[in-house]
Amino acid sequence: MSKYDFEQVEESVLTFWDAQNIKKKLEERNKGGEKFYFLDGPPYTSGAIHLGHAWNKSAKDLLLRYKRMRGFDVFDRAGYDMHGLPTENKVQAAHNLASKKDIEKFGVDKFVEACIAFSKEKADAMDKDFKRLGVWMDFENAYKPINNSYMSNIWWLVKRAHEEGRLYEGKKTMMWDPVGETALAKHEVVYKEVTDQAIFVKFKVVGTDNEYLVIWTTTPWTIPFNLAIMVNPDITYVKCDVDGELYIVAKDLAEDFIVHRLKKELIIVEEVRGVDLEGLKYEHPFADKINYTSIEKEAPKTHTVVLSKEYVTTQAGTGLVHCAPGCGPEDYEVGHANGLPAFNLLKEDGSFSEEAGEFKGLRAKEDDKEFISLLGDAVLAKQTYRHDYPFSERTNAPVVFRATTQWFFRVEDLKENMIEANKDIHWVPQSGKNAFNSWLENLRDNSITKQRYFGTPVPIWKNVDDPSDYLVIGSQQELEELSGQTIENLHKPYIDEVIIEKDGKQYKRIPDVLDVWIDAGSASWNALDYPQRKDFFERFFPADFILEGKDQIRGWFNLLMVASMITMKKPSFKNVYMHGFITDFEGEKMSKSKGNIVSPYEIITKYGADTLRYYTIEITAGEDMSFSWDEVKLKSRNLQVLWNVHNWLIDFAKTNNFTVTGELKANVDELLQKYMISKLFSTIRDVTAHLENYELHRVPRLIEDLFLELSRTYIQFVREKSVLGTPEEKQVIFETVLLTLLETLKMLSIVCPFIAEQMYLNLKAVFDFPEESITLFEWPRVEEALIDEEIEEVFFIGGKIIESILASREKAKLGVRWPVGEVVVEGDEQVRNAATLMADLIKTQTNVKKLTITDKFDQATEEVKPNFAKIGPEFGKLASKIVEHVNSLRREELMVNEDELVLDVEGQEVRLTRNHFIFSKNVPDQWILGEIRGGFTYLDTLRTHELDAEGYAREVMRRIQSLRKEAGLSKTDEISLQISGDSELIEMLKLHKEVIKEKCGCSQISFVPKVEAQHCATEKVKGHEFTIGF
Repeated sequence: MSKYDFEQVEESVLTFWDAQNIKKKLEERNKGGEKFYFLDGPPYTSGAIHLGHAWNKSAKDLLLRYKRMRGFDVFDRAGYDMHGLPTENKVQAAHNLASKKDIEKFGVDKFVEACIAFSKEKADAMDKDFKRLGVWMDFENAYKPINNSYMSNIWWLVKRAHEEGRLYEGKKTMMWDPVGETALAKHEVVYKEVTDQAIFVKFKVVGTDNEYLVIWTTTPWTIPFNLAIMVNPDITYVKCDVDGELYIVAKDLAEDFIVHRLKKELIIVEEVRGVDLEGLKYEHPFADKINYTSIEKEAPKTHTVVLSKEYVTTQAGTGLVHCAPGCGPEDYEVGHANGLPAFNLLKEDGSFSEEAGEFKGLRAKEDDKEFISLLGDAVLAKQTYRHDYPFSERTNAPVVFRATTQWFFRVEDLKENMIEANKDIHWVPQSGKNAFNSWLENLRDNSITKQRYFGTPVPIWKNVDDPSDYLVIGSQQELEELSGQTIENLHKPYIDEVIIEKDGKQYKRIPDVLDVWIDAGSASWNALDYPQRKDFFERFFPADFILEGKDQIRGWFNLLMVASMITMKKPSFKNVYMHGFITDFEGEKMSKSKGNIVSPYEIITKYGADTLRYYTIEITAGEDMSFSWDEVKLKSRNLQVLWNVHNWLIDFAKTNNFTVTGELKANVDELLQKYMISKLFSTIRDVTAHLENYELHRVPRLIEDLFLELSRTYIQFVREKSVLGTPEEKQVIFETVLLTLLETLKMLSIVCPFIAEQMYLNLKAVFDFPEESITLFEWPRVEEALIDEEIEEVFFIGGKIIESILASREKAKLGVRWPVGEVVVEGDEQVRNAATLMADLIKTQTNVKKLTITDKFDQATEEVKPNFAKIGPEFGKLASKIVEHVNSLRREELMVNEDELVLDVEGQEVRLTRNHFIFSKNVPDQWILGEIRGGFTYLDTLRTHELDAEGYAREVMRRIQSLRKEAGLSKTDEISLQISGDSELIEMLKLHKEVIKEKCGCSQISFVPKVEAQHCATEKVKGHEFTIGF
């Protein structure tokens, strides 16, 4: 297979793995080895996999493959998230069900069965997609929350919380999804920047003719539920006269409100401390529309001023905050402290109920303009205001607030324990640990109930006669024992039919389902089938490794911690790798509406799964991926380079009848061999260290650097010797390349398993290696004695010199086949030493006739200018004088090598360092300057007849080789070559006739007026047309 055909390779390798049960054989070999528990973060089964899924699973697979090659007994059960709104939304759309009422009419049983079928179908499809990516996990036994056993193990969590006194029922103001018609926990919302109509509203003070409290709000729909106005006791407030009315606002905000907002003169009549406003009673502007009498009877502080240091500031608005205890957690907290109820008349769909009188049918948030209109003259001013607002992560609906009764886990008192536990968890990147700590510091009690249909049922059965008497069930088995029934399906509506008769009392299940986060949060033990079975749990728990995106700080990472701290008082994972999000090349988030989504299938179709894995895995941990097709193409080309290396080696071995008779050993007799072998083992060392530290993103680039060095440095340098060298020299080349390639493939197999496997199988067919698969080898071992950091540094610098010369060639628009007369390398001792040791390689790689190495190139001059961008901010007004002074100095007076230049500027001592100057080099037009660390390169662009003649010869030889390839010739086949062209070109080619003859496998070369041959091609190089044939 001369060309790398990823489609054929990947299809063939998948077939090979399945037919030969390679993964199973590897698992059998590792049985009894050191355990490694990988816990798969469950993707949601709501559709096809996206690029984020592919990135995520590829990175996971990399580590699992590594651990298996290290002999670990790896627990690698895959898992899925299946319950909840995403699936319900898809099924609702499929059956044209717009609301919960529609679902009830359709039939809850039919709806839930449709959800189960949908999630199973998507899980099966995702299994296939992940396998196509080369992911080796236990998909056959993937954990699925729709299974009775999984739900039963979730019930164990709820029962443990109950036993620990951490389960309670309470009425709180909750964020609410009006589309999903259910409560939302903190981790289920995302914040987006929105533009709202904020309003300033006046509330008349009772017992006065003209005094008003002025509030500011961005949620006009909450005004009907206002029960208090908050002020800060420590803030100074003022009464301002505006056209005969006295407006009470914070002193610090008075000018902004009165002068800039109302365009009135600021006339302060009186100052008053916030604490002195407490208890001031006001008239509600909607008192004629809603009857607040019953609330006022139960809560004396209704429609009065209350105090709050925490939630009242002077950052915006008026310094008085409208308080609706039924419409926000902060309002609820202040209201509760002042005996105010969580008043709210919203229905589940976000509309105002019949009890809301004139407001009946209006929708929260959506109808803000209608509420503003109904407030009439009470609205003093309007303002367009940009701010962050919460949206449901599942339905994308803007959140509203409702006071609802839910069940909660009490966890706020656990956060210090969790923060302490987090100290022992290893995070990559470290910023993940810090972000997780920040989240835990603000942890609130988690609501666990949802008013939906497709989810794990809440295992709480209440006494039908006494709701305060309830049973918490810990497993399916316990329920069957208590009810005397055999239960086939724990889902609604079937579970709702199960009634418990105990001690003469009847218990019925509450109708709610559990929040889907509990499904994923229980995965740490549920993946091990605990508590139903103990053996896996005792062997593997807690998880050694988890990996997910950075959004899981508030999601899965948090939920795993909460669930295990409740049940076991310890964290459920030891090591975390956190990746970022995917954006397009411009840094914009990918979305269907923007048309910038890149599908993993598109990448696989164009470049293969290996390229996708190779590209995504090396994105730095915690950072977002700005997707680039150019980078993807580069990775694909790199794999082709590696493929070519293995082709070259097989061809080289067959030509010279090389075989492998024993264990491959490193030959380090020559400098180039020493470098290549050192590079090999230092790469094995570094890759292994990064993997042990879970720095997965660092692995692909190190392996890439190794095989590109093998191809572009070692093989390029020995290519001529591989043809013309002695048998001993060829043997060294063979053994060096084979050893390096084989060890590279072992490492690469965890990144790009398909191409690594196929290349190994191709090598195995020639050299009869014992292992059936590359994955069945042990992980490569480091031979520290063969690592020479100094030699690697020499070659690193030499590589930079080569890169610089090639870049100068590009500037000169001079292809590498066209020889250059001279290159000068100027630099420090380290650069000069490297250039001297690698002179032959540098000249070969860059096609340079003469390489001059010096500490100073006489034709280059250095210019030094003051850097005003540095001097200005540091010296202020004196900067211009300093620059003027520096410009007046002679070149030799300026600091070049010294650390400091001391000047007297207008009587002040000024000290300048090299950072205050801009250094530049100037060279004659004939030379092109390139810069490297510690030095410079200078390329001579002067052309001569001899240089051009060789360039033309090289171009012609390339075209002869292409024609040989098209004709299907092997390297040993000789040809009788004919060349025709203009006299100038022919004369130049005659100068290099013998070289052409040797390099192109010619028995003879004839320069003829007209080519007459079986294989012909007419070409053109720099204006010279010629024909070749044989």
